[in-house]
Amino acid sequence: MAVQTLYEVHTLKGGSWAVDSTYPDRDGAIEVAKSLHGEKHFQAVKVVKDTYDPATGQGKEIVVFDTASKVGRDKPAPAADEAPSAAAPAAPLSPAPAARVRQKGKNTKSDYAMAVKVSVLLVLILVGGLGAIFLLHNAGGIFQKLF
Repeated sequence: MAVQTLYEVHTLKGGSWAVDSTYPDRDGAIEVAKSLHGEKHFQAVKVVKDTYDPATGQGKEIVVFDTASKVGRDKPAPAADEAPSAAAPAAPLSPAPAARVRQKGKNTKSDYAMAVKVSVLLVLILVGGLGAIFLLHNAGGIFQKLF
């Protein structure tokens, strides 16, 4: 039998990790993890590659994405002439600190734009709801005059 591989999305809430969902492909699991982390409902999110070999009964788990890990964030990037060792674990997929700063500034503008759009939409919903209530309240009087 072939080796079975699944990608599990784990979430950290209240100090304990829980498996949120599983996916057959790495990219799909990481996208879900990023969206869950963006929702701010969890303290951290990670993706674990779970490999199981039914012939030997051996399993192996490797963390491929982790928002709680600080590995690689505090270390400088390796020089171009240094080759990464094969035994070294995969670095987290988070952007470099300088990229995060630029991205944060970029997101701030889109956050304000989104806040304005949501505010306008809420005002429209409020006005529409009040208009509907007004029409329903006065509809009884209008129908009594007609009949």
